[in-house]
Amino acid sequence: MYSACVFAQAFSIGQFSIGKAAVDLDVDDFNIEKAHSDIEAGFIGDSIQWLRPENNLLTPRVLLNIRVPKKYQPVYFKIADHVIFPSNNGLDLSSQVYINLFNPETIQIFQGDKVLDTIQISTKAVAKSKLKQWIDYTCLPYNIVITGIEQQYTSTGCKLNRIGSFGKETPRLEVAFSSPNLTTLAGDHSPFLFNLTDNSPVETVLINKTTKEKVNVTVAAKLPARLNRLKMAGGLGPYFFTNTYKKETKGPDTAPSYMLYGKYEISETSSLKAFDALVYNNKSLFNNSGLYFSYDLAQVLDGQVILGALIGFQGLNYRYDTGYPNKFEMIYPQGFELTYNHPFGVQNYYLSYGMFLSTTQELYRNMWLRFGNQVFYELNYITWGNDIAEIDMWGLSVGFPLFKAF
Repeated sequence: MYSACVFAQAFSIGQFSIGKAAVDLDVDDFNIEKAHSDIEAGFIGDSIQWLRPENNLLTPRVLLNIRVPKKYQPVYFKIADHVIFPSNNGLDLSSQVYINLFNPETIQIFQGDKVLDTIQISTKAVAKSKLKQWIDYTCLPYNIVITGIEQQYTSTGCKLNRIGSFGKETPRLEVAFSSPNLTTLAGDHSPFLFNLTDNSPVETVLINKTTKEKVNVTVAAKLPARLNRLKMAGGLGPYFFTNTYKKETKGPDTAPSYMLYGKYEISETSSLKAFDALVYNNKSLFNNSGLYFSYDLAQVLDGQVILGALIGFQGLNYRYDTGYPNKFEMIYPQGFELTYNHPFGVQNYYLSYGMFLSTTQELYRNMWLRFGNQVFYELNYITWGNDIAEIDMWGLSVGFPLFKAF
């Protein structure tokens, strides 16, 4: 977490984290309005930062450089409830002030006890940038759709609340929305808050403060009637494997795979995960099951990439061919999963890479690459072996939801 404090060039806006650039922001889309011809003000283009406060709403701030001729001293700048004294370089009085472009504060320039000038930031009617809207990956599970603001800079963030007792929990989704050019009919500025409890949209009328036109805005989401903690999914696909038993090798052969995935959510950052992978072609058999406690270890790129730990155990059942004995054993490989939300700009999808590695001398590796949303595609590689048997396989499967409970 970062905190901006009152020094010569900044003012406090509370706790926040520095986020990844949300949209392709062009400072030329913003106007600097002032009256005094002797005062200079301009954006420092490479100083843009995206801030994420507690409501998950990413908004940009940029440094505004203000210069006042020395003849006007004593001078100070006032923004919100903060007073900033400029530095004196011998020629003029200057300071750099952070401005939130999506919710800009008015800057007053005082000469003594009188207002010398006022600086305001406004937005042009239509933004030049091709990428103007940002729907944060905190909204990823809910398929947020906002209509009516296609030509405006906007940022949207989500926070889900669970309402009700265990087993009967229902969703309440807080959608925070910010746009520098939109106000309510009464002139109130963003951020705005939309509370959704079902699939019914929220509709409102806002004003484009530049054109004075009314804008019909609709916010909709896809929310389940209940928030189930247990989710089950299945998977199907072809696998290719090479099989060895007591130095006798066959393959590569092809066999269908049958997958089961289970997840029980304990909290927003921890869960119990289970899986079962069966590869069977009427002769050879490989069945791999696992139960793991998963929790978030770290977040990078403003939480867009999440590293999770997987701690648990597995059961493994193997048969080389018809007429050969079945072998069952417990193994204890440990793993991790790296999840990338909105991968490469593809919104409402995720890309994850995971791996299990053996903690003993026995050979075991399980690696997977998964992409999708409700339906996902998985590329998986597994190898296992001991002094007697060894199997090496890889395959592509399609996963799909089965049911939810609790």
